[in-house]
Amino acid sequence: MDQAQYGIMRFAKYKGPEIGNIEAHNERTKEKYASNPDVDVSRSKYNFHLVKLVQRYRAEAEKQIAAAGCRTRKDSVRVVEVLFTASPEFFRGKKRAEVRAYFKESLRFFEQYQNKANIISAVVHMDEKTPHMHLSFVPLTSDGKLSAREIVGNKKS
Repeated sequence: MDQAQYGIMRFAKYKGPEIGNIEAHNERTKEKYASNPDVDVSRSKYNFHLVKLVQRYRAEAEKQIAAAGCRTRKDSVRVVEVLFTASPEFFRGKKRAEVRAYFKESLRFFEQYQNKANIISAVVHMDEKTPHMHLSFVPLTSDGKLSAREIVGNKKS
């Protein structure tokens, strides 16, 4: 019998200086990845964007927050990152076009629940053991509030 395979979607909230760190990882601007030995920089050329970065994550987040007229506190969540992937077995034997189609469908699914204008970047990493997509967005609600809790929930919910 075949082993069960899973689609995975994980959320992480970011408030301040750490936004630059996730940007450096997602956009592959670091020289080395000592904290993540799975990154094979010789394969980074196969990474691709489904939503291309316009400007730095923090600057884009602050621009969108200001345009929405939101007030922020020091501890306000400014960027939420969603990791999309699947069981490693799912990707075995898949051609690049099939992998791209999986992540395009993941993006379409996400856009049903969040305004695509709020997406800062969606980059697919093909240079690690299992392909995955890092999608970063500004957590603005449909009525223009900055609220990661309303969109993603919290540990309790």
